[in-house]
Amino acid sequence: MSLRGAAIRPRIWCFTPNPVLEKKICATSGRVTWSSGGKAHNTARQLHAWGVPVCSVIACSGEVARRWREQAEVEGLKTVQIFVEAPMRRGWARVKEGTERMDFFTRDPKINLRGWVRIGDFWLRTLRKGDVWVVAGSSAKGWPKGWWKNLILNLQKKGVTVLVDSRGALLQEAVQAGADWIKCNLEEAEGTTGKKDVGVCLTKLFREGTTGVVVTLGKDGLQAEVNGTRIFIPAPKVKVKDATGSGDVVTAVLIYGEIYGWTIERTLRTATRAGAWKAGGIGNVAKSVLWS
Repeated sequence: MSLRGAAIRPRIWCFTPNPVLEKKICATSGRVTWSSGGKAHNTARQLHAWGVPVCSVIACSGEVARRWREQAEVEGLKTVQIFVEAPMRRGWARVKEGTERMDFFTRDPKINLRGWVRIGDFWLRTLRKGDVWVVAGSSAKGWPKGWWKNLILNLQKKGVTVLVDSRGALLQEAVQAGADWIKCNLEEAEGTTGKKDVGVCLTKLFREGTTGVVVTLGKDGLQAEVNGTRIFIPAPKVKVKDATGSGDVVTAVLIYGEIYGWTIERTLRTATRAGAWKAGGIGNVAKSVLWS
């Protein structure tokens, strides 16, 4: 199912199945900042900055999760917490502008079977026909085999459009389900498919029912297969400050372009440009970048 033809502003839900509360230290200035992290949350943050109604959802509990929500809501972004018996990750990042970034994370949480049932029930109860469900990032551990595949299939039967940006077992189950959109970077594509060529990875990630597969290539741009057509978009050259979140901006543009009926070529070119802008700038990408 494509987003095209849906209402101009469908309800968009971004689910981060393994969020993190992150402390970032700039090696050059010594500046310390705290942020609510997670790939789908980053996508939601960017869409919100562009004026798109969106909700960011996490599944966890504890004091760290409370602080995560406080940080998220400073920006006015709507958040929902599914309460399960699992703590949230903590993260620390040391960033030296344009040259290196070192990340450290606590162990991924494990959610018990009752928690996975609660998460699935929430989404089946909440999402409606015409909604867009974005799942991005790695997953907490412990899900029963086939859980993601079955949930995606059931949501698509309801008329929900599903976009998954992940890796490993979660991405494999999304591919098996024929999720509407599959997105990942080249390393994730190769690790999931066991293949080294981006073209072969695209073929392996594309299944019946899938509208498009997008593989980002860092400074080289992205390659995609959409409705059977292969597309390569080179990236503009930028001086990189911190590439973190650039791929999440690409995801946000994929959604934005589809909502507003852009051609896929325009959407992918804008996504590549916005991702490069993110790598070379600080904060959310300005809306003017989308329309320049």
